[in-house]
Amino acid sequence: MTIQLPDNLESPILAAVHSGRYASLDDAMAAAAALLVQRLKQEQDQQPPASQAEVVPTHKPIWEVVDDLREGIPPEEFAKLPEDGAEQLDHYLYGSPKRPTS
Repeated sequence: MTIQLPDNLESPILAAVHSGRYASLDDAMAAAAALLVQRLKQEQDQQPPASQAEVVPTHKPIWEVVDDLREGIPPEEFAKLPEDGAEQLDHYLYGSPKRPTS
């Protein structure tokens, strides 16, 4: 990998290598990269996790979906529904005999 640095960054790094602080330019750049990775991790840790950030629901709750569907049905169609539909659900869905009502 070739890295082009501005002179104000390259000169101090080369000076540190020539002074013996780092064994090579690669060692100096590896240390600089490690500091950068550490800083990026700190910045990431300071950000609130997605669960704490504003959560935008990707789906509507089921009751809103049902309301939207219900609003699309004309009142005259609702009038055709049986009044005992909930009590006799098996009869209307599967054709089983109606259960006795109390």
